[in-house]
Amino acid sequence: MNNKKLRFFRWNPDKNLLVVLISWVLVVVPLYTATHIVGTNVGGGLPYFFLYAVLGATIFGIGLPLYWMVVVCKRQISTLGLNTDKWKLSLVLQSVFFLSLYFSMDDLSLPSLEKLIPLLTLALAISFFEAVFWRGWIYLRLEEAFGIIPGLLAGAFLYAAYHIGYGMKIDEIIFLFFIGIMFAVVFRITKSILILWPLFQPLGQLRTLIEDGLELPLISSLGFIDVLIVMLVLVFLARKYYRKADNDRNILS
Repeated sequence: MNNKKLRFFRWNPDKNLLVVLISWVLVVVPLYTATHIVGTNVGGGLPYFFLYAVLGATIFGIGLPLYWMVVVCKRQISTLGLNTDKWKLSLVLQSVFFLSLYFSMDDLSLPSLEKLIPLLTLALAISFFEAVFWRGWIYLRLEEAFGIIPGLLAGAFLYAAYHIGYGMKIDEIIFLFFIGIMFAVVFRITKSILILWPLFQPLGQLRTLIEDGLELPLISSLGFIDVLIVMLVLVFLARKYYRKADNDRNILS
């Protein structure tokens, strides 16, 4: 590995940090509002779903980082971990992590298929948001500004603090701090979300949902599938926009 690129500590703060903090607030506020003010019983759960999955995770969690990096900063989506660099290594390692986690779940009692499908679609959609937002956006910007070690610690702190929106207790927040470090360290190996998604991180999310006893109606699966599709479409459009803008810049130069 190129030692010039492996910087454990540095001091290079820039305007990206302000946008990182703003985006953090913008994903926390909808989550907190949905959980503590609106609740899941209002409007059949649709307001909660809109605030949590659409506004927080999709628009502010995926759309804002893509807009800032691609449109404003004119950088590729690979700077958000959305790349196929080292894809073979990423997928092999993800499979290893996935299997290790899977075989540690022997004592987990799975719900019926009708109850499992909504949790699975939720895990796939939200894990994609978390991989891009927390690792590709938050962590990589912090690493660019402060280096690997401060980036890991600050990123894990923001990740853990985000869960205040769920109303979690301090011991759970501390536990999530170390989970945040673990996921960031794994991601840092290849700097690609393909080392986390669509197997390893969703399985961890699914395990938590089952252990928490969350139950969702089967119809909610369609909502989470739609959200995931919209997220992927946003990534596709951002990639297409960058290529067109880059071609236009090359022609002008």
